[in-house]
Amino acid sequence: MSRVFIGVGSNLGDRLGYLEFAKKELLSTTGLKDFKYSSVYETPPLDAGGGPFLNAVWSFETALPAPELLGKLQEIEAKANRERNQRNEARTLDLDILFYGREIRNRPELTLPHPRLHERAFVLVPFCDLAPDWEHPVLKKTMKKLLNAFRDKR
Repeated sequence: MSRVFIGVGSNLGDRLGYLEFAKKELLSTTGLKDFKYSSVYETPPLDAGGGPFLNAVWSFETALPAPELLGKLQEIEAKANRERNQRNEARTLDLDILFYGREIRNRPELTLPHPRLHERAFVLVPFCDLAPDWEHPVLKKTMKKLLNAFRDKR
């Protein structure tokens, strides 16, 4: 079993409703267990159209391979009427794998850890609600240190 962390966001329509929908879908997915949830934060859109986002980080354990999990997340997004017309557009639901255990993967369809998570307060802040001492396997820094470094740059 691997500990997985996903970034969750929505900035179109019933934002909280879409987050609750995703939670329900994941809870009913076979092979996922030991769920943990950060607080939900409202953040301005970063390079995306639409209004403010609701963002959170969720964590669970799974034995599903990372590509299969990615497919399941994209299936949930599609059920929530997520459209993929252009990069960084407003969206009903966004589910991104941030970490899949300590796995490092660099493929066009999936890069692990998420390549920009350390540059995004909307990921770092809720992540620190769950696991501030989680160490990034590439950067070799805890999430708390990454958040502090991000804040120091501002």
